[in-house]
Amino acid sequence: MMKNIQNDYAFFSFLKEADIERLKEISFKKSYKKGEILFYKGDESKYLHLLIKGIAKLYTHDFKDNEVIIHNLLAPALIAEIVNYEEINFIANCSFETDAEVILIDYKRFKDEFLLKPDISMFFIKSLTKKIKYLESFINYNIALNSIEKIAKFLLENEKLLPSLKHVKIAQILNITPETFSRQLAKLKKDKVIGNDRGTIKILDYEKLQRIAH
Repeated sequence: MMKNIQNDYAFFSFLKEADIERLKEISFKKSYKKGEILFYKGDESKYLHLLIKGIAKLYTHDFKDNEVIIHNLLAPALIAEIVNYEEINFIANCSFETDAEVILIDYKRFKDEFLLKPDISMFFIKSLTKKIKYLESFINYNIALNSIEKIAKFLLENEKLLPSLKHVKIAQILNITPETFSRQLAKLKKDKVIGNDRGTIKILDYEKLQRIAH
């Protein structure tokens, strides 16, 4: 049993065994299928969500009702923990790009029993800082960069995700058309910056890709 606890709660491996046991008591694990919803924008944030398997996406819709992806999360990762911390309702939707498993932690109990612990506080700060950096990148993608720069930056920052994402999904994440994405990929392949391994993009020349991404 302890082996399973350690696997599921490896994200909190810095905690003492007794704390991990208590964390298990105030949480439960749930499995989700690809496409299922974890929460909708406006839902109350009763749980701290720890993604332990799969890929989740946070998304909203623009004024034309087009889906706008804010963040793709690869396990292990906390999902939208800033909403818990601020004690507000969720400001985006969350669904799954693959089959997934999530540990749902009673946030009120977590806050009362764990959040004031120095290790947990620092852990939370680091996790939130990562999300802020991603938000900066998101703004940069959608305002400051052209399509080839967006693609180069995305490939460099999300190399581990590439085997799990179809080309049309990456285009959607970057808010560019599939045609533009394919055209720019072809240009990168021609210049031998990237390759293709059974449909998965492979980076061949990191230095050149970094220069394109600025």
